[in-house]
Amino acid sequence: MAERPPIQSRLAWQEEVGAPQELRSPLDPKQVDVVQPLQIDAGWLPVYQFERRRVDSIVSFVSSPEKEESQKISFLQNICDLCYNSKRHGPPQGLDLFCQRYGLAENIKVLLEEEPRNKLRTAVRWNAMLAIAELSAVERALEGKEASLLQACFSSVFLLPPEEKMQDMGRYLFLKTMEAMDNMLQALVLGSSASRVSELLQNIFQMLLTFTTSERECVQERAVGRIEKMSSALFRHPTLASCARYLRTSERTDIVLVFIEAMRDTSIFDKKRATDLLDMVMEFPDFWLADLPKIMRCIHKNLDSINTAPARQSVASLLLLMADRRPGKVLTTLLRIAPPRDRTALDMWDMMISTPRPLKKILKNLRKRLLVIDSMFPEGVISGSESPDMARKIQSLLPQVVGLLDHSNTDVKRRVLTFFCSVMGHLKREEARPTVEQLEEKLLPLFDDESSQLRELSICLFRERVQSVMVHDKKRIKSYVHRALLPLFFRLSDQSNNVAKLEQNRSRAQELLSQSLPYLRDAQASLREAAVRFIGLAARPLRDRREEEKLAEICSALRPLETDSKSFIRSLAAQTIVILSSPREQPRSRWALQALCCWRR
Repeated sequence: MAERPPIQSRLAWQEEVGAPQELRSPLDPKQVDVVQPLQIDAGWLPVYQFERRRVDSIVSFVSSPEKEESQKISFLQNICDLCYNSKRHGPPQGLDLFCQRYGLAENIKVLLEEEPRNKLRTAVRWNAMLAIAELSAVERALEGKEASLLQACFSSVFLLPPEEKMQDMGRYLFLKTMEAMDNMLQALVLGSSASRVSELLQNIFQMLLTFTTSERECVQERAVGRIEKMSSALFRHPTLASCARYLRTSERTDIVLVFIEAMRDTSIFDKKRATDLLDMVMEFPDFWLADLPKIMRCIHKNLDSINTAPARQSVASLLLLMADRRPGKVLTTLLRIAPPRDRTALDMWDMMISTPRPLKKILKNLRKRLLVIDSMFPEGVISGSESPDMARKIQSLLPQVVGLLDHSNTDVKRRVLTFFCSVMGHLKREEARPTVEQLEEKLLPLFDDESSQLRELSICLFRERVQSVMVHDKKRIKSYVHRALLPLFFRLSDQSNNVAKLEQNRSRAQELLSQSLPYLRDAQASLREAAVRFIGLAARPLRDRREEEKLAEICSALRPLETDSKSFIRSLAAQTIVILSSPREQPRSRWALQALCCWRR
């Protein structure tokens, strides 16, 4: 292997093409510092016989109390060349002890901390990154010092003024320094032992993530850029890829959150780069998408502020990928984090079900959730059903939702009825017909529910159900309506004004005495009164047919009301019993019964 050209040669080349004066200064023979002889026995250092001048120069610099800019750069370059050339002569035996004895890492840290934060005029930072990268290949040379060195590197570079405020020379040095920093970070990971690579990766990303929260936009952009480079290298570098597994789930997730936030309209980060970052995340979903709930919350928090078409499409692709891979987790999270009728959540729903495959998986998981639900029907499903497009997409859920009307929880039934009222308003008649037929036996008991809100919702849904199918099967729907009219007639006296109003202008109920008897025990006095009056009217024809057994059954049901807490009910019940028990003397008038039986056409 040919010996690597010394740093001076590379800088000489830069001088030929017009590099900044600061980079040429170490090459001026007049400025080369006089190296003091090494004051120790260097025989224990095998590389000393090949690198005597560089070793002596390093020791001289460390021992000198005064350090010029040219000496600093020469010191850093000598470290690079010493580490690099020592590998030519086999394992660098003793070099780690040399580095530790003369505190090379500590001296580099001091040089970085001494650099002014308000300007960039020399190559000290650039060469410091190069020196740290070379030292990382020397076993134990940086052991225990990486964290402090990283902090010094990041602070020294990230906190510089924005690039647009730098002169041409400063901008050139800055770009070279950032490039060297990216290479240094990769070299640190590659040079770390297997037992320490996990801690090192965590330190690197934790520090970078800290800088992403800075109030200064240029600091945020620089930190995100390093995260981008490091994240990409973890998968595309053939050796670094094996180190990716050491990054903890929390760090991976925080990195994804940074990429999402970088897409906000107010973010100064380049949106094309942010899109590329999310593309990388989606390329390796098993690694990056470990904490879906946290990622979903971040999307929900930031989506309203992501309005550029490419960025929004990238987020939509991410949602689709997560929904396709883990539909149950995505569904559960969105239902949990989104408040009712949340616009952002509806946008997320639209994104996730915009293609058939994730839609099918989400609906399948939603069905499972509905079957095992035990406390509440998801408000997010109700909100989603308010959109016509969404209502049609989720109509396949309706058969599973019907069963929830048997749930013991009033709030669940309220939500289910609200859901049906919303969805069925957007469906065509033929689309709604199969579900409507399932609702037939579920709605009638709800007319008498203790909750006035359930009574109101069920009656509303009944009205819509009748209108939706009447034109198709008048005979069957007429039979169903006849069974429903008696409860509706009683609800005309409901103390809940909304329920009573719903039944105005309805067809009158026909003779269904067996249905009316339970209302004699209703908690509302107005309903007990209505039941007694209806029974008194509907049961009179039984006297003409001399159905004494049926009349006796009705009178028996009325007698408990003779001791009712309400005096007017006691009086009405007693009077009705007397009338039904006495023989009919006059010809019956058929108008009342006919009115009850009449079905308005």
